Amino acid sequence: MNISLSDEALVCIGGFCGAVGRYQINDWIPSLSGTLVVNVLGCIAISILMYSSIFFGAFDRKSRLFFGVGVIGSFTTFSAFAYQSFSAGPVIGILNILANILLGLTGVFIGRVMVTNPRGSAWIT
Repeated sequence: MNISLSDEALVCIGGFCGAVGRYQINDWIPSLSGTLVVNVLGCIAISILMYSSIFFGAFDRKSRLFFGVGVIGSFTTFSAFAYQSFSAGPVIGILNILANILLGLTGVFIGRVMVTNPRGSAWIT
């Protein structure tokens, strides 16, 4: 695959936007809760982006680079999630891991439902 300078610029600018959004949410909602909110919102956003692209061709490759790799990639954070889970102690850490995984998967499901069935006539198409 050929990666162009314009592709890298899209990822860079998107990454800047996502990182600033991540910083702002962490400032409003500190610690484990902020990371959980960011990860769930990121799961919903990536689901909407990808399923809109798959089912409707809504986003071209450059848009997916900007939003998917750049914005959403820098907005969500696995390293902070792992560190905070480990540092929180065994009980809170395990609860945090379960919450992130379960709510993240729920976020992907919600995003898919929002894209594939915006009128609400069925849960999954």
